[in-house]
Amino acid sequence: MHPDLSIGPRRADGSPSAGIIGPPRLWFLLHVGRIAAAALLFYAAVWLAAVVVLWGSESSLVFETGLSRQFTAPLDRRIFESVALPAPDGLMLEGVVLAHADVAASYWILFCPAAGTSVHGERVQQQLHALWDLGYDVLAFDYRGFGENRGSPTEEGVYADAAAAYSYLTRQRGVPATRVILAGRSLGSAVAVELATRVDAAGVLMFSAIDSVPRTAGRLFPYVPAAFLTRNRFDSCNKVPTLHIPIVMIHAVDDELVPVSTARTMFREIRAPKKFVETDGGHHDAGFTIAAKLGAALATFWPVGLGNEKSPAGREARGARRIPNS
Repeated sequence: MHPDLSIGPRRADGSPSAGIIGPPRLWFLLHVGRIAAAALLFYAAVWLAAVVVLWGSESSLVFETGLSRQFTAPLDRRIFESVALPAPDGLMLEGVVLAHADVAASYWILFCPAAGTSVHGERVQQQLHALWDLGYDVLAFDYRGFGENRGSPTEEGVYADAAAAYSYLTRQRGVPATRVILAGRSLGSAVAVELATRVDAAGVLMFSAIDSVPRTAGRLFPYVPAAFLTRNRFDSCNKVPTLHIPIVMIHAVDDELVPVSTARTMFREIRAPKKFVETDGGHHDAGFTIAAKLGAALATFWPVGLGNEKSPAGREARGARRIPNS
């Protein structure tokens, strides 16, 4: 007679009670537990590998310098003037100027580009031309490592590049600081905001603005502790309350990267005179789909002293009425 090896509670007569876990069932539960533990370790390893990859790829994900050399188009030399901008560390940066030859514009727009873009890109050229067509003179530039520029971008490096462009405009061109609008799109909006904390200007113009890199990364990668991993901050959300110059934010309701609700939240943090314009165009073309609407938004704080009378957009912008702050 084989001994009873089952474990668990027993009745008074020594027979097993109901609900016991005998050897076969115990083995099954232990086997399932091992499989669950192995699966948990596997997914933890995959998650950790993803975190390491994202952390190591942060610079390329934030700046996307490779994209800045794609989708290029020749500069129209009848409109774009190439300029060289010396950075404080000796790098020479490429920039372009769109100026009205017949008469000086009331304001200059210093345009800080988005990640992955260049003044050689067709979309950027179209956007710069649209601003010029509204009656503003424009200076745009490529950050270090972008387009044909040498070097590698860092957060402090692109801030220095924007400061170099501002210095060129105010010192070499002699443009008064009160006539310089600091503008930027997407990541470039954060560069413009940081520049506004360092220099005097007429105001800040933000297209498709990000609130910060950690917050943006958190939305794109919700299962990664992005706020603790990102070395680049570009934290406009915490900077805009410190500014005291007019700010115009233009954001698309169909922005697929930065939800319009995020832009509204940042807008509420602004204490300076401000205006918020909702439009279409997605993340890449917000504000540039309807010229008259863009011109009216800019004229809220920076009315043009001229218009390109040869274009309907220039005529409409010149005739745009002043809009109350909102």
